[in-house]
Amino acid sequence: MQFTAVACDDGVVRKLGGGLTAVACVSYRELWPVEASIGLIRVDGLDATSVLSGMVSLMARPPGVIMLDSITIGGFNFVSLPALHRLTGLPVVVAYSYMPSLRRLEVPLRQHFSDAELRLRAISLVSNARRVETARGELYLVTWGIGLDDARELVESYQVFTRVPEPIRVAHRLASEASDVLGLQKGASGQGEGQSKAL
Repeated sequence: MQFTAVACDDGVVRKLGGGLTAVACVSYRELWPVEASIGLIRVDGLDATSVLSGMVSLMARPPGVIMLDSITIGGFNFVSLPALHRLTGLPVVVAYSYMPSLRRLEVPLRQHFSDAELRLRAISLVSNARRVETARGELYLVTWGIGLDDARELVESYQVFTRVPEPIRVAHRLASEASDVLGLQKGASGQGEGQSKAL
């Protein structure tokens, strides 16, 4: 079977605004996109892992990998990396363009969410982020089910225009366009890559 890389990302999000936002997953074989899917998650909800695992499972089977640009998605919604790996059978690579900080999340989470401890436990994997040098600059990787060296090589192979892997960039653009077309998250300012994330 061919190796498939699936990247997923959200679009525009109005912080602590509730409602729904679009998520997009894009599958690549070698350097070519072959399939895309749009789904909906609840902003600041708890459904991202189940929604993304369902989308990914329809697009890819092992061997392959899932790429994200943050453990948080849709505001303070989050992806459980162990659960996503278990449900899809695919390893997960999270490629941050900055050093993530769990500490920056604690105050708003405890202030606004009664289940802050649950969210913090899931998001705490950001503490495992490791800085890596790539041909296009430094990234901070969190991995599950794949070694750091293999993850760096994989991410680097998809850096086409910027240090952000192309599948992640495309997924973000698709999700942002879908949010706009569907009229979701009205009033939210336009987001650049990574700016819609909670951390």
